[in-house]
Amino acid sequence: MSVSRFACVCVVAIGLMTGSAAAAGHGRTSKAAEKTAAKTITGNVVDAACFMIHPSAADTPSHHECGTACMKSGVPLAIVAEDGSLYFPADGNKQVAPLYGQHVKATGIVTEKSDPMELKMSVGQKNTMTVKVEGGYRVIEIQTLAKAAK
Repeated sequence: MSVSRFACVCVVAIGLMTGSAAAAGHGRTSKAAEKTAAKTITGNVVDAACFMIHPSAADTPSHHECGTACMKSGVPLAIVAEDGSLYFPADGNKQVAPLYGQHVKATGIVTEKSDPMELKMSVGQKNTMTVKVEGGYRVIEIQTLAKAAK
């Protein structure tokens, strides 16, 4: 694994583990993280970084190959709910990876996060691109996940 890819995986993993611990109830929930009761969301599984950069293209069939490559390099996937909100799975890509590019229905405990999160990914051999999420995001501890009709 290259150093830049390792850095990408570490930054993403740290951000998602922080969300996972809060979502699972480990440690204290600060004012930066607020849990909700179990919630059901319906939406598309997308490459989170690409969605934040160009949302209209991130869940199109023509983008599937690019998103698959990003996912394999450690970029997190997210569920884009029908209202446009991003939900990052607390377990990283484990449950949603097989459903990348598909419409899903997920139920789980949602944690509202207000602290910033950075998604770093390698671009070529020597460059890194960073997408910073500020203003809040949601982490979902998925209890059930299935394909859904559009």
